Amino acid sequence: MTGKKISVLRLTRGAFAVVLCLGIQTTAQAYDQLYVFGDSLSDTGNIGRWTYDSNIHPLYDEILAKNIGTTLTPSSQGGLNYAEGGGVAVPGLDSDYTTQDQVKNYLASTGGKADPNGLYIHWIGGNDLAAAALSLNPVTALQITTTSAAQAASQVNDLLKAGAGTVVVPTVPNIGLTPVLMESVIQIGMQSAQQQALEAAYTYLNAQNTPNTDARTVAIHNALAAAAVEGSRIPLVQDTIAKGLIAAYDVLKVAAGGLTDTYNTTEDIALAKTGGNIARVDINGLFNEVVADPMMYGFANTAGTACPVGTSASECTSNLPGFDASKSFLFADHFHPTPQAHALIAQYMQSVLNGPLEVTALNQGSLALARNTQGLLDSHYQQLRTQDNDAGTFGMFGGYAGQSADSKFSPSLGLGDGELTSNSLNIGMDYQLTERWLMGLMVSGSDDKQDPTDNYSYRTRGKMATFFTDIKIAENGWINGDMHYGSLNYDDIKRRITLGPTTRTERGETDGKQMGWRVTAGWDFPILPVLKTGPVVQYSWDYSTVNGYREDGDASTSMRFGDQSSHSQIGALGWRLDSQLGIVNPYAQVTYDRQFGDDTYTATGAIKSTRTQFSRTTGEQDNDWVDMTAGLNVQITHSVSAFAAVSQTTGLDSGEQTSYNAGISARF
Repeated sequence: MTGKKISVLRLTRGAFAVVLCLGIQTTAQAYDQLYVFGDSLSDTGNIGRWTYDSNIHPLYDEILAKNIGTTLTPSSQGGLNYAEGGGVAVPGLDSDYTTQDQVKNYLASTGGKADPNGLYIHWIGGNDLAAAALSLNPVTALQITTTSAAQAASQVNDLLKAGAGTVVVPTVPNIGLTPVLMESVIQIGMQSAQQQALEAAYTYLNAQNTPNTDARTVAIHNALAAAAVEGSRIPLVQDTIAKGLIAAYDVLKVAAGGLTDTYNTTEDIALAKTGGNIARVDINGLFNEVVADPMMYGFANTAGTACPVGTSASECTSNLPGFDASKSFLFADHFHPTPQAHALIAQYMQSVLNGPLEVTALNQGSLALARNTQGLLDSHYQQLRTQDNDAGTFGMFGGYAGQSADSKFSPSLGLGDGELTSNSLNIGMDYQLTERWLMGLMVSGSDDKQDPTDNYSYRTRGKMATFFTDIKIAENGWINGDMHYGSLNYDDIKRRITLGPTTRTERGETDGKQMGWRVTAGWDFPILPVLKTGPVVQYSWDYSTVNGYREDGDASTSMRFGDQSSHSQIGALGWRLDSQLGIVNPYAQVTYDRQFGDDTYTATGAIKSTRTQFSRTTGEQDNDWVDMTAGLNVQITHSVSAFAAVSQTTGLDSGEQTSYNAGISARF
């Protein structure tokens, strides 16, 4: 009985470990504040707010701040958002605002110490690249680009050296995709009638849908041709102007794209040299994907603007005359995203930050197989203690063990609640060496589908071998010991990312190992001829590893994850009640369990296209809980018996857990 109860205890213990993996995300190491450095893409009020109806719609960084349970206030109002519209990385680019000064001002306000529990965003480069591309001097453009990128990386390093926690460093979107490029070509190429030409271009462009990259390019070329009409009333001259504008646009677009790639690569290389907890997010890649298939992400037009021509997004509202509400635009004005695009950016960034936390759930696979194996073995121990086997007796047994659990996750992280189920089939044999000493071997297998969060699931296929022994002490005492080793394959790993109206699925696979041992002892005091009771104590040790893996895709959302491990040491103390009625023998047990091993889990992750990586650590798991078990064994014949048990865990914050097993054994 004690063994059986302990089985439940062990099952519960394993369940606890599983939930803790999931609970990790429930109380995942929370960021206490969000600190932002950048330009108009991130400015929430220091200089302005650059999207239309910004008094109603949050910017991407305000959405992220809300996700971690805080609010983002401009530094000019005493807050932690230092980003300023028009900002560049370093002085010298016709701007009074630099992230160099922003970082210095922040560190000066804290005595040079950065918040180690904070989440930081450092996003700069758009204005730098615009200055480089429009300089029309290849040497100057390259110098501006590389200098800015290197300095941006240096500022990130300054934050990390000061003790900053995770620093999110987005890639700079291709300025060749912004409407400012078309505007600049018209302004340079048409010295007269610029305003009329711009209005003609946008009138045509805004009326179009741009379902893919090619259609977008055609629309812009046609918009430039419409602008050319304002330069002359002579068709031949109009055609010549149009060809010139289109040729200039195509050349500038290629140059801007090349400078963007150079900026992002230069910064990435420099960031990799600094090391540190850097969460690089590929906004450039995301925008390229949106332009290639905008309808998938909820956009109809990726070339025009919702705001009237010449109106800055910081001053734009949907009530302005000329505001275009006919379709969903990617851009609010010639350089800044719409609120819908800001929401998309926030979803994407959050998915990258959540990635390593979700991956920590893989540890459950190995723990589940171990606890199910031990659950069935404990039922077998219980059965052996109700029998008197002669030396030389050989036995075989087998059965099913499983567990189900609800997992609660923090709504602020957007991970959702999960449901865990595990199942294993087990078969074993044992040999009674002496009247008091038995030894045996059991093999187990599992094939489980786990859904630890709304957006993360995987299948575990495992094999495990367990060596065990049972020793009787005096008349009423006993000691059980077992050790196990298992290997697992994690197949069909799916990480789902919501991006606007679409859900993208990243897939991967990996493998892992699990090993451990435990010792259980008890003493049964007879209180009636058919009833015994007494204490039980157990100590178990488990260690599991999960190899890192790379997701199969090559999109902006595709990530790679590092190796992870978990170490568990659990002590349990409880009391049993064991009956020996004859054919049907029920029993019950209550134990108090205490975790002495790891109370957090850590995993590293990164976008596949970057050279950097960052880690996330889960919140502390429950350190103690109570396990209650009820079971019975049935003597079918003199040599054949059946058993079953159910266990319920209480005292956990991370969800209800129920364990169960049933099987049959025979003696020869």
